[in-house]
Amino acid sequence: MSRPVVPKAHGTAARQGEGTPVSELSLHAIRRVLDGGIPPTLCSVSADGIPHVNLLSHVEYVDASHVALTFQFFNHSRENILATRRASLMVEDPCTGGSLALRLRYLRTETEGPVFERLRAKLAGIAAHTGMEHVFLLRGADIYEVLGIAPLQSGALLATLQPRCDLAAGARAVSARLAECAELAQLPQVAMDGLRCDLAVNHAILWLLDEQHQSLYALASMGYAQQGIGAELALAEAGLVGVAVREGVALRIGHMARMYRYGRTLHQMACDQGLAGGQPIALPGLATPCSQLAMPLRARGKTVGALLVESDSDQFFGYDDEDALAVLCAQLAQALVALQSAELEAEAPLLPKDARIAAPPKLGAPLCLRYFARDGTVFIDGQYLIKGVAGAILWKIAGDAQRHGRRDFSTRELRLAGSALGLPDVQDNLGVRLLLLQRRLADWGGPLQIRKLRRGCYELVSERALQLEAADGKSG
Repeated sequence: MSRPVVPKAHGTAARQGEGTPVSELSLHAIRRVLDGGIPPTLCSVSADGIPHVNLLSHVEYVDASHVALTFQFFNHSRENILATRRASLMVEDPCTGGSLALRLRYLRTETEGPVFERLRAKLAGIAAHTGMEHVFLLRGADIYEVLGIAPLQSGALLATLQPRCDLAAGARAVSARLAECAELAQLPQVAMDGLRCDLAVNHAILWLLDEQHQSLYALASMGYAQQGIGAELALAEAGLVGVAVREGVALRIGHMARMYRYGRTLHQMACDQGLAGGQPIALPGLATPCSQLAMPLRARGKTVGALLVESDSDQFFGYDDEDALAVLCAQLAQALVALQSAELEAEAPLLPKDARIAAPPKLGAPLCLRYFARDGTVFIDGQYLIKGVAGAILWKIAGDAQRHGRRDFSTRELRLAGSALGLPDVQDNLGVRLLLLQRRLADWGGPLQIRKLRRGCYELVSERALQLEAADGKSG
């Protein structure tokens, strides 16, 4: 038998040796082939011996002895299984073509609990990409005991794959650096650098949740032509990552380009949505991702955002990636909340008036800021910059700088003006919104920036005079 070659699509690993005989493999060892690189085949037999075959999208690994299949339709397969409580499942290794047969015994159907919720979220994620939200409805999670695993070809092998990196060691290294972060502003870059350098992930977006408006906004990204900081998506239209945030569970799809053929990328969604008066921030993201893993950020019982990692290779992310990113995202979420609280407790007092006199701006045409109060949208010289709370913050500090020569400002001042800025009453997110504004201005790279002076104190730096215009036509 010639040595099979791992296709380029299998970006997560390289072949190591000839592989392992399937007779020596456990359900845990073969779980990577259950994801649907080659659609699994379910075979059932009626009480009078008539067989029926179905193709499945994937098989859900539950534990070392059990798998779960989706119950969506009452079809011949389900009728047979309820009658005999027996089925067989054929799965194929996309690396070697080796086929395995799993003998299954139907145990029960779950309509709630972690397995059901995970399957429901995965179906919702697939449906979000295919436009079949009303078809991919989960009635239950059918739980099966795996009675045996056998090869379908004599001498069949399951490829032994070498991980692209030591995920456990990488997660440990990133975790240690996150633990050393003393300021909120450090967290996004430490997380992105760690994903790239320690976990060999080349494309990632850190999304945070705007609970009040049920939307997501990009705080950081890595590996894209456009960083897209400040880009926003309605939660209901955010595809896989939106479902991960809504359901609070990790979602991983490894064959999107082949199996699901989702119609529009997130980038196209943003273009279709448009924005009154100008174009939105270009969303970061691969045009045709083949693998995506969305991991929710949960802290103190709430989901505060999600990390989306993706690749243009099939099956790039596996179960070990889920485990590593689950640890990092839990720590990242806790750090985001804790450092916001720490900055709130250590806020600087109101600045003295003599510390707020701005230096005369350099000569040149005034920098025109146009503001839409209805949603906090800010345009600079006709170019869309940002909206929401971050936009309201910029409008306030720019107005103070123009009218009163106030260059320095404190977070305490902003907090006292919270109702005017549209800060939510329940979850105070001033810290991350100010960080978002600071990062967005840096990504824009124009003559208006925000510089941190010390904890709780910042400076608005403008190389040109400011001309402010509200959307009602009144100048600021």
